[in-house]
Amino acid sequence: MNKKPVSYLQTDKRWKNVRIPCNGGDMSIGGGGCGPTSAAMLIETLTGKTCLPTETMEWACKHGYVTANQGTDYAYFKPQFNKYNIRCEMLTWSVCLSAGSWVRDEVIKKLKEGYYFIALMKKGLWTSGGHYIVVWWADNKIRINDPASTRDERLNGDPDTFFSQAKYFWWIDARAHNNGREDEDVDIKKLINEITPEQVFELADKLDGASLYKLHVKLEDYLAKQPLPTSWDAAGELREAMTLGITDGTRPMCSTPRYQTAIMVKRALKK
Repeated sequence: MNKKPVSYLQTDKRWKNVRIPCNGGDMSIGGGGCGPTSAAMLIETLTGKTCLPTETMEWACKHGYVTANQGTDYAYFKPQFNKYNIRCEMLTWSVCLSAGSWVRDEVIKKLKEGYYFIALMKKGLWTSGGHYIVVWWADNKIRINDPASTRDERLNGDPDTFFSQAKYFWWIDARAHNNGREDEDVDIKKLINEITPEQVFELADKLDGASLYKLHVKLEDYLAKQPLPTSWDAAGELREAMTLGITDGTRPMCSTPRYQTAIMVKRALKK
């Protein structure tokens, strides 16, 4: 199950009446900030740093993605998330209208893979016009963070009702956040035996600093208990590492930069 994102309401008294200049006039967060508020929830969740709806609303207005009395443009989400190095794309221009729609199947599939979604809802349970919401999981219900409501039926939506009223979807790549990469039960032996050199670099790029450090410590503990690879000594790599102060010959003595760790693992995998 994906992790529930941080929740913000555009109607929070701290900012609901804040009006920000935009195309054609100005717009309040409470009146038309559902898109930026949805983005703020996921940005804070994935970066671990506070990101309030005021921040995303100001950015959206400053860059021309909000129009007075209309709302947030469809083109807003990708550049907003890109600002925080988070991948986001619109899923499709096809509208999900039926239970057998490929759009519905694809949304559920990607949620199971660890993605989050922002959905644009049309007239119905969630809105009388248009409204952006966060979708973070799907089981017997569609699990939602609604920036304008705390009503249970809008946070735990009936799947058929939800997909019949959803118009467009934007996926946000949260796989590194949701897929257990910070799990303390990582099978280190399996990881070492099965990971490829290419996956080493991919993993290093995707993990945040805290997650990479946890994995680094677990690798140190595991490798310290293993017999010393004779091939390293034969190649002079152990002596080189001792000269550099990385190890005393039994285990690492200090943390190494990400790229050095990746290079060392890649060399070991080639032995």
